[in-house]
This record gives sequence, C-alpha cells and structure tokens, in this order.
Amino acid sequence: MDKRENLYGIIAGNIRQERKRLHISQGQLAEKADVSVDTIKSVENGRRAMSLDTYLNIVQALGAAPFSLMKQRHTKDYAERFLFLVERRSQWEIEFVLHMVEQILEGHDSYLEG
Repeated sequence: MDKRENLYGIIAGNIRQERKRLHISQGQLAEKADVSVDTIKSVENGRRAMSLDTYLNIVQALGAAPFSLMKQRHTKDYAERFLFLVERRSQWEIEFVLHMVEQILEGHDSYLEG
C-alpha cells in the first residue's frame, strides 16, 4: 500500500468515525454535504477518491477542521497517557481535569460552528 492509499484509508475511517460520533446516517451526511449517498458510501469504504470540493463539503458537514480528518488517530495511546497522568491524583483532581477538558472541547466546538 502506498502513502496515497494509506491516506485515503485514514480519511475514510475518520469520516465514518466522525459521522458515527455525531449519530448521523450516511444519508444525512450526504444531504448536509450536498453529495449523493453513493458518494458517502464509496468514500467511507475506501472505494473512491474524492475531489477537493467534495472533501471540503464533507468536512464542513461534519463540523471538522480539514486536516483533522487526515490524521491517524491513536485513541488507545491517549487513554493510556491520561491514565498515567492521573494515576496518583485524587478523585477531586481527576474531576477537575475532566471538567477543564470538557470546557476546552466545548469552546473548540463553538469556535468551529462560528
């Protein structure tokens, strides 16, 4: 697999993951992105490359940043890192950290919507 195919696979997986995180169907994403359902299905299954316009429409429909869907995600690594960081912290400190992360992410989401 060359670098381009790998990138297409990463983008396809991230689009599918983000769509599911938002609890929207392929049809709903297609409607929001102004593309066909077949396009979304083909893109998510890695059977089809897409134009820059289609990619940007999907990015906007998902409320994501363009480069965020191009990054390979390693959520297990982040979870392990977080657990290591809070291992010796009190429950109050952990709750505080979680609250702060939630506030940051809500601000980030609000910024993307605006």
